[in-house]
Amino acid sequence: MGKYLLRRILQMIPVVLGTTFLVYALVFLLPGDPVKAMFGDKPINQAVAAQIRAEYHLDQPFIIQYFIYLKNALTLDFGNTFAGQPVIDEITRAFPVTIKLGLMAFCFEAVFGVVFGIISGLKKGKWYDTVILIVSLLLISVPTFVTGFVMQYLLGIQWSILPVTAGADPTVLDLLMPAMVLGSVSMAYIIRLTRSEISSNIAEDYVRTARAKGMSNGQVMLRHVLRNSLIPVVTYLGQDIGALMGGAMITEQIFNIHGIGFLTYQSILKGEANLVVSIVTLLMLIFVVCNLIVDMLYAALDPRIRYA
Repeated sequence: MGKYLLRRILQMIPVVLGTTFLVYALVFLLPGDPVKAMFGDKPINQAVAAQIRAEYHLDQPFIIQYFIYLKNALTLDFGNTFAGQPVIDEITRAFPVTIKLGLMAFCFEAVFGVVFGIISGLKKGKWYDTVILIVSLLLISVPTFVTGFVMQYLLGIQWSILPVTAGADPTVLDLLMPAMVLGSVSMAYIIRLTRSEISSNIAEDYVRTARAKGMSNGQVMLRHVLRNSLIPVVTYLGQDIGALMGGAMITEQIFNIHGIGFLTYQSILKGEANLVVSIVTLLMLIFVVCNLIVDMLYAALDPRIRYA
């Protein structure tokens, strides 16, 4: 197990380096001058502009800027924003909001996705199975921002059930609708995955054998069908935790949530390379760690994976 864990961690290093390099390059190639953007419509003092460029190493070639960022990041020094605020402070201010939103979306997709998937799998071919499949297909097909606007209109404006926007310091109630929107696509995938696994496992020989031994239908479902069917679902859920953090950008823009996604969007507009790369690196690390945990669970359950 130790060798397997070490091998997986070593595989993460080039992924982290490659991702940070790519994101840094994309931000560097964005059109516009971040120093000019700081002044807006005001006239620019060339001496002050040159001093700012030198302070933030903007007068250096791209590769030098990247290695300076990388060297500082290894000591957890992500630098300052153009407004003079430490990057780490900006991230720690916005990240708890996204964590809360992501966890709520995760609970929403896990509970409703598994429940509706079980209902659809056990009652395959019934009218409510058809309804569940149609709804899940619509959630997968329709873009997230469309789903968000529709829910804002129906639940927020038309029926006045939930707040339309969340703001800078959202409560759990404020984040309920955004969490539903954020987790809707993943919930649809979980529904279809759970349905597929249950409907296929019900037809397996071990299920018929268990019933032939006198086990009740409920015992067969709980002890055999559900336990085997939920293994790929748990895997998907484990990997989706990191994806929810990254997918929060669109949702946070729709509902005016001042989290990591909102901060990333504003940073891209301002050309804040250090802040953007730091956020993306953090989200990527969360995603990679979630995948690593899932791999470790599988390695513990199936020794063949450790030696693959």
